Amino acid sequence: MNDETIVCIIAAAGRGRRFGREMPKSFYPLEGGTLLARSVESIAAYKGISHYIVVVPQDWQKQAQEELEGRGKGFSFSIVPGGETRQESVAIGLKSVEKADIVLVHDACRPVVSVQVIGRVIDAARDGGAAVPALAATETLGRIRDEVLEGIVPRERVVGIQTPQAFRLDILRRAFDVASETISTATDESSLVLAAGYPVRVVEGERWNIKVTVKEDLEIVESFIAGKLLTLPGWDEEP
Repeated sequence: MNDETIVCIIAAAGRGRRFGREMPKSFYPLEGGTLLARSVESIAAYKGISHYIVVVPQDWQKQAQEELEGRGKGFSFSIVPGGETRQESVAIGLKSVEKADIVLVHDACRPVVSVQVIGRVIDAARDGGAAVPALAATETLGRIRDEVLEGIVPRERVVGIQTPQAFRLDILRRAFDVASETISTATDESSLVLAAGYPVRVVEGERWNIKVTVKEDLEIVESFIAGKLLTLPGWDEEP
């Protein structure tokens, strides 16, 4: 859709305490850049996005500006300071959206995502209002109490939800408006949209769309990129 406006909010304000680093996780070096830069570049491979709103920790705006300007990709972006939690940060980013048909929200700690996934989630949101990429659970899922296995969770209808997630602007704004009391505890935008009464479509995610949470995750991503798997056919093509 040539007259469609798509804005992407990059959630990069987390301190990454589980990552065990002094600097915010999204600024950790990754193959000649940072997690943040790699994530923005992965999304920017999809050519239909008009503007990026990058939400970073307080006092890290200058570093983010310099990092993204130095990548030389020519995409339009703005940097805003985030809040105490991920959802507070996304809410701040959402307030900066002046005009959009579709809003993408992507975690800066997911630096490897293909244009195919981006296209699928945008198409589904365009049609249904809200969409997320997800993968079916493949491992046995357990429920524990006091470090003891309490029971097994049936995995037939369980999925792992990824980003980018896509929403019509009016739906996402409404979800944040009606969920003001639960924003601080929500884990992602789809949970707020569901709580507001809107359906959320699910599209196929990707195994390599890894979320970097601990150091070992970063090592997996570094190995993936260093192995040049991103040059496989389809990674730099429009869906």
